[in-house]
Amino acid sequence: MKFDLLIKNGRLVLVDEIIHGAIGITKGKISALLTDDTEATAKEYLDAQNNYILPGLVDVNIHMRVPGQEHKEDFFTGTSAAAAGGVTTILDMPNTNPPITTIDRLHEKKELVKGMAVIDYAFHFQGSMNNLEQLKKLESVPSVKFFMAGHETTPTTVNDIGLLYKAFSILSAKKIVATVHAENQSLINALMERYKDRTDFKAYSDARNSAVCETAVSEIICIARETKCHAHICHVSTAREVKAIKRAKEDGVKITCEAVPYHLFLTQNDCERLGSFSKVSPALKTLNDQESLWAALKDGTIDCITSEHTPHTLEEKNNSVWKAPAGCPGVQEMLPLLVDKGMLLSDIAKLCSENPAKIFGLKNKGKIQVGYDADLVILDPEQKWTVKRKDLFSKCGWSSYEGLTLKGIPIKTLVRGNIVYEKGKIMTPNIGEWIY
Repeated sequence: MKFDLLIKNGRLVLVDEIIHGAIGITKGKISALLTDDTEATAKEYLDAQNNYILPGLVDVNIHMRVPGQEHKEDFFTGTSAAAAGGVTTILDMPNTNPPITTIDRLHEKKELVKGMAVIDYAFHFQGSMNNLEQLKKLESVPSVKFFMAGHETTPTTVNDIGLLYKAFSILSAKKIVATVHAENQSLINALMERYKDRTDFKAYSDARNSAVCETAVSEIICIARETKCHAHICHVSTAREVKAIKRAKEDGVKITCEAVPYHLFLTQNDCERLGSFSKVSPALKTLNDQESLWAALKDGTIDCITSEHTPHTLEEKNNSVWKAPAGCPGVQEMLPLLVDKGMLLSDIAKLCSENPAKIFGLKNKGKIQVGYDADLVILDPEQKWTVKRKDLFSKCGWSSYEGLTLKGIPIKTLVRGNIVYEKGKIMTPNIGEWIY
């Protein structure tokens, strides 16, 4: 057997087991999984040095800020940060300027970012209050994103349940996933009016509390049941949402959901310490909510983990509680955070690679399996990284996790057999391809 690339001496994190062996790669695809003693030749060899090899992460909730917000991030800086974090495929969010609410804008964005990405990518489309006709014509997208509530960078919201019912009905017939930011805008408005005179950053969490999330998720469950549309709930943050989603799954509703690092690793107790860096949407919740998320990841209620990388400049973030934009970066930190937490690598592979690829129909992504794209991350479980601004690839240049020392980091990332990241450097820029 002769391959283009043979990665030897690795601990391969497969779907059901971890084995010591080698990966043969031909024309960007995994063409063989081999034992160490199998004789094989290749044009190039890579020694994994007994480190773990995971499927490249598939991040389905990330904001590259193109078009219109390139001062925060762009497709090169953002996908560089992703590659450094072991991410090999992204689905970029559509709440840009202008938002991706028309098919023409979708095609324009594809042309705009061509040749900029380090890793593979596709885009979510965005639902609005007046683009049902666009949804009827829509093809070749992984999902349509609906923001039931807005914030500083998302003025395009859909908080009309009747309209959502019509949109879900269209998407159900087309077998396109409805992806939802589920918070109740009307309740947020009432709570923000109540707390508007507060200046502490926990005020934002109180204004976007558990009830805000629970009421919205309950509505989505109802219309998903009625329309038989696959609904995917982004960034679940509360115990109440977990309970409702678990019950809906048991009732046969086609619903999936995700958790994000800032809800898994931060709580309301961090608001005072982090100040404006704690302002995210959905807001940080309680320790009990956080514990419920970890339990739901273990029992399968939560299907995947995504970064929700939402960069803003330091100048923008250094503002008061009601003026600072919501969101934080985090795609480069996500995998080290999860490994340092002690998550099983097999669970990380399922939650961060296999499941998100399956949910959004990303063929040949998310597994170390013959025939799949050779999207891989080599992880050194012993190497430590102290999060510092100088090491971050994101254009925004800051992290809510700055100063943390994390054990277990990506040392090489491969996209279709090409080394795109290695030990702090981008090695092969601009090879990312549209995949949908």
